[in-house]
Amino acid sequence: MVIPAVMPCRKCILCKTGRGNRCLAQLMPGNSLGNYGGFSSHIVVPTIDLCEIRNRGSYPLENFAVVADAVTTPYQASKRADLQPGDNCIVIGATGGVGVYMAQTAKALGAKTVIGMARNQEKLQRALGYGCDFVISTQDKTTKDISGELSAIRKANGLPNVGWKIFEVSGTKAGQDLALDLLSFTGKMIVVGFGMAKNEYMVSRLMAFDAEIIGTWGCLPEYYPIVLDMVQSKKIDIDPFVEVRPMSTIAATFDEIHKAGSPAKRVVLKPDF
Repeated sequence: MVIPAVMPCRKCILCKTGRGNRCLAQLMPGNSLGNYGGFSSHIVVPTIDLCEIRNRGSYPLENFAVVADAVTTPYQASKRADLQPGDNCIVIGATGGVGVYMAQTAKALGAKTVIGMARNQEKLQRALGYGCDFVISTQDKTTKDISGELSAIRKANGLPNVGWKIFEVSGTKAGQDLALDLLSFTGKMIVVGFGMAKNEYMVSRLMAFDAEIIGTWGCLPEYYPIVLDMVQSKKIDIDPFVEVRPMSTIAATFDEIHKAGSPAKRVVLKPDF
C-alpha cells in the first residue's frame, strides 16, 4: 500500500468542490496522526485513502515510498496547470528530489517541450534522459543570461515565446525570482516548491501579460492510482533517484544530510527492527 502524504476529511467545502488536496482538516503521516510518528512501525490511517500496489514489477516495495509526495506532487501541479498534450514547459529545480519527477510527469502527460533549469551541470545532463528535452545551467548566470539561452533554444527549434507553463520546484528565492522574470504572455507559473523568502513583483504585469501565478499543494488521493500506473509502466522512472538504507542508520543519515545538503538520491529508510 501507498499511504498518501495528504489525506482529506472529505466533508468540508474544499473537499466537496474538488480541492481536497488543500483540506484544512487534512491528515499528514508524521505530522497530525497523534502518537503515530512518521517512522512508526505501524500507523492507523483511513482505508479509503490507501493506494494498493497490485503489481510491483521489478521495483522493491520500499521504493514506492517516494510515490507519496515526491511523485504525486508534480501530478497535482500538472492538474493545477491544466497541462495538455503539446504544451511547452519549463521546470526550475529540475534536478531536485521533486524536480526530477516534475520533468518526467510533464513529458508523460504529453508536453511537447520540457526545458530543465538548475545549477548542477552534471545532474542536468542526467535530466536529459528523464523528461527534459533541453537543459540550462543557472550557475553563476544572470536572469538576462538565462533568458538569452532560453530564447536561443526557442529560435533554434521553432518554439513560441508565449504560453509557457513554468513549474518552480526549487522553493528558493533565486528560483522563484527567475520564474517570475520568465513569466510572459499567456503563460502560467506554478509554485510547487516552498521557501520562506519574500519576492518583489509588479502584479500589474499579470494583467499586461494575461498570465497566471498558481499555487499547488500535495495531491488528491484519487490521483494516486494514476500516478502509480505511470511509475509501474516506466513512464516515470523512480529507480535512479532512490537509495534505500536500513532504518537503524537513521541518525547517521539525518546527520549526513544536514551537513551535506540535498542528497543525490532520495533516501528511503527500510525498517530492520
